Amino acid sequence: MTGNSRNLFKLVSMLLVASSLYCAFGTLGGGEVRFWISLCITSLIGIAYLILFMQNEKELAEAKRRADAPPPPDDNSTVSRFFMNNCPVPAIVTDETGKVLKKSKGATLLFPDLREGEMLGEASSIDITDLSADSSGDEGEFEWEHYRVQYLTAVNTGETGKHFTLLCFNDTRETAELKEEAEDSRNYVALLLIDEYDELFSYEKDSKRSEVVIKIDKIAEKFIEKHNGLLKKLSDDKYFAILSEKELRRMEEKDYLALLEEMHSIHVSERTHVSLSMGIGRGGSSLRESEEIARSALSVSQKQGGDHVVIKSSNHDTSYVSYGGASTKTEVSSQSKVKIFSDRLRNHAAASDRIIVMGHNFSDMDAVGAASGLGGALRALGFAAYVYVNRETTLAMSLVERLYANIEKEAKELFVSEEQALELMTEDTLVIIVDTNGKHNIDSPAIYQKAAKVIYIDHHIQTQCPIDNFIDRYHDSEASSASEIVSEVIRYNNLKNKLSCYFADALLAGIMLDTKDFVMKTGVRTFEAAAHLKDLGADPVSVKLLFANSFDIDKLRSRLVEGTENYNNYAITCLGEEIYGEYSHIGDEELEEAKKTVSERSAKNGAALSDTELMQAAVKFAAEKKAGVIKVAAAQAADQLLNTLHIKASFAVFRTNDSNIKISARSYGTVSGGANVQDIVKRLGGGGHITMAAVDIKNKSLDEVCGMLRNALDEYDAAMKSI
Repeated sequence: MTGNSRNLFKLVSMLLVASSLYCAFGTLGGGEVRFWISLCITSLIGIAYLILFMQNEKELAEAKRRADAPPPPDDNSTVSRFFMNNCPVPAIVTDETGKVLKKSKGATLLFPDLREGEMLGEASSIDITDLSADSSGDEGEFEWEHYRVQYLTAVNTGETGKHFTLLCFNDTRETAELKEEAEDSRNYVALLLIDEYDELFSYEKDSKRSEVVIKIDKIAEKFIEKHNGLLKKLSDDKYFAILSEKELRRMEEKDYLALLEEMHSIHVSERTHVSLSMGIGRGGSSLRESEEIARSALSVSQKQGGDHVVIKSSNHDTSYVSYGGASTKTEVSSQSKVKIFSDRLRNHAAASDRIIVMGHNFSDMDAVGAASGLGGALRALGFAAYVYVNRETTLAMSLVERLYANIEKEAKELFVSEEQALELMTEDTLVIIVDTNGKHNIDSPAIYQKAAKVIYIDHHIQTQCPIDNFIDRYHDSEASSASEIVSEVIRYNNLKNKLSCYFADALLAGIMLDTKDFVMKTGVRTFEAAAHLKDLGADPVSVKLLFANSFDIDKLRSRLVEGTENYNNYAITCLGEEIYGEYSHIGDEELEEAKKTVSERSAKNGAALSDTELMQAAVKFAAEKKAGVIKVAAAQAADQLLNTLHIKASFAVFRTNDSNIKISARSYGTVSGGANVQDIVKRLGGGGHITMAAVDIKNKSLDEVCGMLRNALDEYDAAMKSI
């Protein structure tokens, strides 16, 4: 009851008492009329008193109810109610069970069917129980549909810690659209380079050069303008372009291949055409940084032999996306480059106490031929050179054995085991790696890791995990083989009558392996290198005998060829599990022979093996020997299948152990409708050359791998058809 009501109630009470007294005394001495008037007045005052009394009781009851009722979870004051009703952001207050206690106007629009008192979880997937905090004042946010929901928890201490949660819904669609628009408008640098520009026009007239250059300019301008970019010519062979993120996102493999193919259509002469390298710096916070990344990408394209579009997102990121390599590049002269490297190599050798040469794991004739040929040449020049070959895994043991059989003393001094090589190594020891540029593909990782000075010589396209701690290198993807490069390098050191003819045989064997007897990727340089080796005493007939197969290899190769499938003019042969089990089985005689070989080798190295160690080593040796037979037979089957009419490429799928399946791919290149097998196996995670490539796939069945190969072939055909 308010103060005025209380005063009025007191006044009426006093009047009621006074009128009652007056009425009582009126009965004693007053008339009848006066009595009734007094009674009426008293009755009216009494009625007013009752009304005021009842009103007073009602107000007391309401005040008591309000006093006893708990404070509401939300502030129902006029101000808080105004803010909640007019809040521009959808907001909801719930208790710890998820029941809605209050919601803003925006929340009503967001949840039109949700009423106060209903559960929020019924109208959305939001579970309030996950957001309820253990203490008051906890904040957080989460994503719900296209909203970022910010929440605040509070505890009502008056109700034994009951939790309440305020949720505010912020629509992120506009922000996302602005972010996407800003991202799309970001510009990146692309650098275009005409491969071997000077050599391309070295024998052409100026008029022919001008005609070709105009065609190149038009194709480059057409491509960049089609994608709303800006092109600026920096020099005769180099262009600078700016492309937006939006256009780069739209571009697909077929767009890049179409650009490269258009360049191939420009012929400088009958057998010479233009090829292009392109590096895109799709990253960086500024155009300057993007240009640096584009230069790095262009360098990768050049290391891959040119004719590639390479996209990189960071200078520090070794991964990149590469498209192209679909044509055989015109051979160019590089003798001056070889001579300069030959001089540098001699200087590096002179500054080292020892030199150790090795190739890649599961070394073949090219790796062993290049390593032994280079090691023998360095020894002929007076350097302390050694060669390491893993005899348990090499596929060119016949070459090593031939060197031991003919120049035993020199071979014993030249070839060392891994343990011997590690003992010989110091900080001044130079390690030369041939026929590979991948750090995970080296014959002895232990030797590589210990080396302080590394040089590599290779002809393969650069891998995504290249040797990166080298002090020098010679990387020429146009060369047919590592043996060809080594033959060119030693040519400038006048080794006639100094180098044994058997080392020349080893180098010639490496060239013959990778060129398939001077058929694949053979140029003028290849024949010049072979001619120099012949001058050093190489015997082609003796070298040919190194490639003679065992009966097991010939038999398995025939079975693989017999089981070939023609898939859209691609020859696919798969070594079934039954045949694999047959050829990988180790018989008792083979095991005894392996034990004898391992025992002899361990005795030579001064190591004593227990019976258990001897058995384990013998089983491993025999299994790797069996795997070598399968690898050679599969590779030869793929080569033989290329002789079939209308076959674009051949693939041999075979198991090398219980968890690994390998695909060997062969083709004659893109000439006369052939295929680029490097591009095909790249889709499966492999690599190699246009005409020769391979990939290892782990933990898959033969059927799964064959299915993956067919999908890769379909993708390749689709990409080539769209050009």
